[in-house]
Order: sequence, then C-alpha cells, then structure tokens
Amino acid sequence: MMQRAIVIGGSVAGLMAAKTLSPFFKEVIILEKDPLDSDSGLHKGAGQGSHSHVLLPSGIELLEQLFGTPRFNLREYGIYPADAAEELKWFQFGVWKKRFHSGVDMGWCHRSQFEWQVRQTVISVSNIQLQTGSRVLGLVVSEDGRRIKGVHYQATLNKDATQMLEADLIIDAAGRGTHTPKWLSEASIASVTEDEVRAQISYTTRKFQIPESLTDSLDWKVLAIYPEPPNVKRGGMIYPLGNGEWMTTLVGFNGEVATLEMAGFMDYAQSLPQPDLYEVLKQGTPIGEPLNYRIPGSLWRRYDRIKQWPGNFLVVGDAVCSFNPIYGQGVTMALKDLQKLKVLLEQQETDFTPATMARLQKQIGQGKIIPWLMAASPDFMYPGTRGKKPVGISMMNSYIKTIMKLAGKDQDIHQRFIETFTFLKSPMVLMTPGIISKVIRQKLSG
Repeated sequence: MMQRAIVIGGSVAGLMAAKTLSPFFKEVIILEKDPLDSDSGLHKGAGQGSHSHVLLPSGIELLEQLFGTPRFNLREYGIYPADAAEELKWFQFGVWKKRFHSGVDMGWCHRSQFEWQVRQTVISVSNIQLQTGSRVLGLVVSEDGRRIKGVHYQATLNKDATQMLEADLIIDAAGRGTHTPKWLSEASIASVTEDEVRAQISYTTRKFQIPESLTDSLDWKVLAIYPEPPNVKRGGMIYPLGNGEWMTTLVGFNGEVATLEMAGFMDYAQSLPQPDLYEVLKQGTPIGEPLNYRIPGSLWRRYDRIKQWPGNFLVVGDAVCSFNPIYGQGVTMALKDLQKLKVLLEQQETDFTPATMARLQKQIGQGKIIPWLMAASPDFMYPGTRGKKPVGISMMNSYIKTIMKLAGKDQDIHQRFIETFTFLKSPMVLMTPGIISKVIRQKLSG
C-alpha cells in the first residue's frame, strides 16, 4: 500500500477521487479552498450548486461502483429518478418527444443534498481527511521537472504561512477554476492549449411549493422545455425535490437572462415556446431566494496533447473539461475519469511514472470527444456562439435536428437517442442504415 495521495478540490469530483484512492493509500488528504457548511452541500466554488442538476444513469452506476455498494438509496442522496421518456415530458427542436416506458431513469438532483451526502459518506472513511479553507498555491516539482512531488498550500486560519505537503500521487479535481495550466507553465513543464465554445448560458432558479392537488393531476415527474435554435433562445425545467418543493430553472442562450424579480421571472416563463411550465408556476408559491448563474460555455483544457506529462500527477473532471450544463454531462464525465483511474490502481504493479500518467491523462482526454461534440454541436446552431467549430458540424447539426424531430413520433429513434445521450450506447446506434433512411425520408418530406 502506498503512503499518501492528495486531492485538490472538495466538490463531488474531488470527494469521489478520494474515495477511489482510499483502498490503495494509507492516507488521502483533500485540500478544499472553501469553508464548508456541515449542514449543506453548497459552497462558493460550486457555482451551479443551487441550480438544476441531472445525473445520467451511467453516472448512477459509476457512483455505485466507486462506493462499492450494489444499490444505494437514491432519495437519501437527493436523487429523484424519472424515466427519460415516460416520466419526462420534453419539448425540444419544436416537438414534444414521444412518451413511452424507456426503462432508462435519469436522476434529477437536489445538488446541495447530493453533495452533502457524498461528503458524509466519503469523510466517514477512516483514512480520508478533508481539510477545508486550504488553498493550493502551487505544485512541488522534482529537480529534473519530470514529476510532481506535492503541493504548496495556505490555510485560511494561518494566511501568513505557506505549507508544503508531499505525496505519492496528486489529483487535481478543482473544477473549471483550476490553476494547473498556470502551474505547469510556471514550472516550464508545458503550455496548455484550450478548446472553447462560448454560448453564453444563464440559469435563473427559484424553488416553488406546488399544490398537491395540481401535482397529482400531472402526467409527468419532470418537465423540460428546451430552446429551439437558431431563433428561440429561452428554455426552462421543473422537477420535484420532495416535501412539495419543486426546483425551477429558466435557461437562456447567447445573452438571454431571466430576472430575479418575480414578475420578470414569470414573464420569462410565459415567453417559452410552450405554456406548460408557466401554467404550473402560476399556481405555485415561490419559496426562498432566487439565484442566477452564468457560464460562458464549454471549456476543454487539452492536457491530452502534452507530450512530456509529469509523473505522480493527474487532472480529472471539470478541471479537464467543463460542459454547457444544460446537457447534464458534468458529474457523469468526472466519474468516468475516476473509473479509468481505478483501473490503473487495481493493476498488480501500479506505477505513477511520467509515461503511465501521460497515458492515463490521454485516455481521460479521449473520453471527452463524444460528450464535447454532443454539447458543441447544438450550441453552434446559435449564430452568437463563438469558438472553434468541429469539422463537418453543419452536416452533423442537420442530421441531429432531423433525429430530434423524428423523436417526437418514432419510439425507436427516441429510445436510441435516450441511450446515446445518457452514454449507455454509442452514437452509432443513430447511424444504422434503417435510421439513416428514416432521416432521408423526413428531409425529403420537409
């Protein structure tokens, strides 16, 4: 067993990284810059924490694997499952998607409860230590520059002193705000390039108390109304949090933002391409304070392109690639990174040499290709979106748009789409001869 591992960042990716490492190290230390409320999963570094979240079914399976539990209590973790076609009423690309029992559950999250419960589970592991208010200032690099030996950090309670902590393995799970590109540059190890898609997304969220008489009459658990590019840039969603509370998030693309003030919030809801969300909200009672969150779009730091990667160091989760949150990929993709790490750790002769860590970092990068295309493609349907367009994106978007419209009437296509965007199957299931012929017929019929 190895001596010590350090994890930078104490949100979900960092917590689950520590859990993944714990069977293989005598000591795992999580360094989290924010003070953490013992009663809440919310904190400053998790900017989207108060807004809508969804955990894809492959993400739920990975959580179970990494926790080592065959089946855990979803509700205890603030996860409210809903069948992706039967219980989710979804308007997208100008059509309501066909409703039927798909057998694929999406996990709609109370993010605060989810992260809090993950934190409690992780810190209950005897060899995991969570140090809050500990800001990492830089990496400790070996004299030959070939490996990372540890970190320099500063504790909030002692800002005058910088401490050094060495370890056998250092994981950066600090999220989108990571400083690894700066640290690698300062150490003359590498210059990190970035791919970015700037779609300018906004979330405005309020909780509502919805009368039981109304919720009992609904034929859905989750309602999602997505914008229809290129002209419709507004959308929204609502789902239950338990005890009669419902999470409502209004979404905007390319600069559209719903106001925090109640009248403006309702006006925005009424302006959506379908009235269903507004009709529910006007019968509800707002509770708590409204919150706004803005994010430029998707950002991919291309560590996979660095030839001389340092040993004993790995970057995971949003610190590698953060996606437009409307597509619900973030947590699941971070867990997929950790699954790859777990495979390495389970090898009989584990080493963290530069070659080994470069291979693993490249594997993590390769795992971002499909989700990146799935997020970037629809984002580029908006004329205001900026960034490097993937090759063949116009043809890809034309195909995707037709698939989405067919999902409103074709159960087989909708089922395949669900299995694709939840990462249960390859996108190639939407490229079979039978599906292609349906797409061509739809295009010819207008």
